[in-house]
Amino acid sequence: MNLKKGFITALSLSLMLLSGCQSAPAPTAPPEPIIDSESVSFRFNDFTYERPDLDAINSLLDQGLALCAQTGKEQELLALYDEIMAKCKELEVMDTLASIRSDMDLSDEYYEGEVNTLDNFYTKFDNRMNTLTGEILASEYKDAFTKRWGEEFIKRYEINSKLNSPAIEALSEKETELIQQYSKALVADYTTEYKGKTVGLNDLDFTDSNVSEPYYAIYEQKNKVLGELYRELIQVRMEIAHTLGYESYTDYAYDLLGRDFTKEDAAAFADKVKASLSNLYATIDDQYYYDISDAKADITVMIEDSIPYLYERLQAEFPKEMQEALNFMLASNTYILDNQPSMMQAGYSTILNGYGPYMFINTSAYRDASTLFHEFGHYNNFYLMHESIWNDGNNLDLAEVHSQGLEVLMMESYEEMYGKNAELMKIDLLQNLVNSVLQGCVEDEFQQRVYENPDMTLDEINQLHGDLYEQYYGYPVYYEWIEIHHHFETPFYYISYATSAISALEIWRDAVIDRSKALDTYQKLSHFTLNVDYLDALSQAGMSNPFSSDIVDEIADTLAKEIKLK
Repeated sequence: MNLKKGFITALSLSLMLLSGCQSAPAPTAPPEPIIDSESVSFRFNDFTYERPDLDAINSLLDQGLALCAQTGKEQELLALYDEIMAKCKELEVMDTLASIRSDMDLSDEYYEGEVNTLDNFYTKFDNRMNTLTGEILASEYKDAFTKRWGEEFIKRYEINSKLNSPAIEALSEKETELIQQYSKALVADYTTEYKGKTVGLNDLDFTDSNVSEPYYAIYEQKNKVLGELYRELIQVRMEIAHTLGYESYTDYAYDLLGRDFTKEDAAAFADKVKASLSNLYATIDDQYYYDISDAKADITVMIEDSIPYLYERLQAEFPKEMQEALNFMLASNTYILDNQPSMMQAGYSTILNGYGPYMFINTSAYRDASTLFHEFGHYNNFYLMHESIWNDGNNLDLAEVHSQGLEVLMMESYEEMYGKNAELMKIDLLQNLVNSVLQGCVEDEFQQRVYENPDMTLDEINQLHGDLYEQYYGYPVYYEWIEIHHHFETPFYYISYATSAISALEIWRDAVIDRSKALDTYQKLSHFTLNVDYLDALSQAGMSNPFSSDIVDEIADTLAKEIKLK
């Protein structure tokens, strides 16, 4: 294996540590944001968790089913359904709050238990809501109900009711239990003996020419623990899909994620990516690897320092509502940038339904400023969404355009952030986006193959990942796929990073030609929040369909030109 590419890139894959030593002074930072605290009535630190009355929710559902069997109860039934929807919102808020608290400290058994309880209850609640809604639509109250909630609500019910069932509730509980085991095992200590000392990943000196020996010894241990959990999850999920009438778990997962493209579309897209971007990525790496490494060792602007730059850029070019979203985040303290040992190794944004978004970043795993820009793209979209109701859907592919699109538009601040290293950091971001395309495709293909052959041994799974990775990158990565929490928590999510990165790179390409047009396109996309398809949103914003157009080839050509590849 090529140590530089295979080993170091594998480390990047698993930990995404995008910084090195900090030796040179940072360019002068912009002023700290001016926070309007008076405009915000909600503050996360004052938010108290209280488990919802689950028995009361079940009682309301029982009452609703009883009313369906009676005549002349239209107003009572509609009012009761409204009350249940309000309880659903409360349930979602408390479930999200418990999940955030648990992610802050994975050793906290109380919140772990609450997440488990509420997640399991929600699966049953969702099934009972499907039952109640179906009974209403089969009753004399169908027309009144449809007038109250709308045809689109009914269509979503018809789709979503096929994706859940009381028959899978026990399986869903087992799935949740395995995911929680994974989250704990992911942050556990894994060590080996090296040069007479017990060392973990954080103890390794990556300038040591023999560091691959302890590195792989540690990862073999970690892979065995997490990989066997993955194999258990595969069996549970296969049974879920079969119980719901799907021959393929992949098809079920694509439907569950609300995709408006198929696994066959994804496979054809991956072929385009391999043909156009694999060699280009390798060329960028060969030409700029050491220069970018030196630049990263020279910069001091880390994720904690990036908020003033975001604030300044939003004021200069972006809609006022994005500035309001950032003010809300800072004033309400709905974010965490921390590196406590027991924190979940993740960066994500979520929404406390009806209250506001929340941004979670573990800075021991995510150090680069672009991560905050990425997550704020999500945060802003959740801010615009504000709240949702039962059976609303948020499209993952589009959500990742919101995040990655903001990353490329924030490159305009790189001169101020990185000074003499600005151009290299721009190339680094573009290379990372190309990597997102490649990795999104390889991980999707990996998962498709695994679920087509669910009885593979762990050794066979590792070999498959290594073989596929070599097709995309030119070198294998065998063990580190277990660091990708999406594989365990949200199977088949990862292709969204590929499709969205292509769309984000299209925004970048447009910005090279006409920045105002690119900003306008991004603004249009940002306003698509709930119940919208990825390809429809792209079409309405005047962007390319990544599956049917030549946009992959066009982006490859523009990258080669702008990065000045030899």
